[in-house]
Amino acid sequence: MKKIAVIQDISGLGRCSLGAALPVISAMGVHALPVPTAIYTNQTGFSRFAVLGCESLLSEYPSAWNEIGVQLDGMLTGFMGTHEQIAAAQAMIDAFRRPETMLLIDPVMGDNGQRYPIFDEDFCRAIGDFARQAHVITPNVTELCLLANKDPMTFLRAPPDEQKAMLHSMCATLPQPIIIVTGWKIGDLVLNAAWQHSKLDTYSTTAVAGSYSGTGDLFAACVAAGLVRGNTLQQCITRAAKFLHAALTEAAQQNLPPKHGVPFENHLEELL
Repeated sequence: MKKIAVIQDISGLGRCSLGAALPVISAMGVHALPVPTAIYTNQTGFSRFAVLGCESLLSEYPSAWNEIGVQLDGMLTGFMGTHEQIAAAQAMIDAFRRPETMLLIDPVMGDNGQRYPIFDEDFCRAIGDFARQAHVITPNVTELCLLANKDPMTFLRAPPDEQKAMLHSMCATLPQPIIIVTGWKIGDLVLNAAWQHSKLDTYSTTAVAGSYSGTGDLFAACVAAGLVRGNTLQQCITRAAKFLHAALTEAAQQNLPPKHGVPFENHLEELL
């Protein structure tokens, strides 16, 4: 069975990070190996949260796993809360990445045209530097702008034709072989734009109103598991979009609190 190390935090409430990635990857028939960077009472979008960093535990992973001969087919990183967590994730990558190991980095920094309040410019630069080594990155449109040192609001205010040209230009400046840009909204559609071989392809679904916790984590997990299974990029994106659309639709129909995430548990069969 293929193995993916999932390096990110776990939140008690919010259906995000490890709480989202592990069941998705497992449902797709891939062995998910959790590497927790921190434990949160709830995701950081709530007005109050508490956190316990796992940096000391993270430092033990390379020696422990090397001693028992762990080999990885893929590695997936998501939310990083401190520079120390980035350094610990880098140590894991350095210890276990082989030429054939797929590395997907989700450069979590912001959304809706803004950095997340808990991050400053220096930290976002550190995330950008960390992401340069990835085979695949899955930024939303705001994060792509931050990676390319462009103003996200300028992109969001531009007409659709200009936005597509801007996406092409920004992707061309970045070093990753595959860039999947999520959450690009045009009218009643939401698009995922895939950059590969200097070409930008788009995949659209009907937009669902609202912005829900953890959707980027679910998407990245779907893509990572699909890639290590040998699926094409198109298959990975199409599957992830269908899965998320079903979960988002149910969340909207039930008027669920966006900070609690989407009820993806009811739609894991979409991944089989």
